[in-house]
Amino acid sequence: MGRGDRDREFEEFVAAAWPRLRRAAYLLSHDSHEAEDLVQSALARCYAGWGRIRTESAYSYVHRALVNGYIDSTRRRTPIPVDHAAYDADDRTAGPIDRADQRSELTALLAPLSPRERSIVVLRYYLDTSEQEVARELGVSVGTVKSTASRALARLRSAHATTTTQEHR
Repeated sequence: MGRGDRDREFEEFVAAAWPRLRRAAYLLSHDSHEAEDLVQSALARCYAGWGRIRTESAYSYVHRALVNGYIDSTRRRTPIPVDHAAYDADDRTAGPIDRADQRSELTALLAPLSPRERSIVVLRYYLDTSEQEVARELGVSVGTVKSTASRALARLRSAHATTTTQEHR
């Protein structure tokens, strides 16, 4: 494949994948600017090896780069307060989190999860990735994905139940 063909194929992939990747990055980082940076960094790393990436595994490759970039960023800096209003959803594709109130509620629910738990929940349930793919993308066993997802979902249920109980008082 020539460089022009490779560039064209990469540009088509980016155009198709950008909205979904940006939403996933926002769910991970809770910050629209950091989400943009995460996606751009992941795509830049992937572009370098684009000739070696098979088309059918491109999403997995980029997801892994995105999650690794997010986890690395959490190690380097202290958390910044979330500005939910600053996130401007890209409405070119419909997704499960298109309304601002739903995004705010979801990001607030995901906030107490650790970076690994949040990564697994976003990959597994938001991006609808299989347990095997999540394990491969994160470099962990399927059992780790299952147990981490189970703990994360239990924490989410508990937090949601607490919130619901407090609202009905």
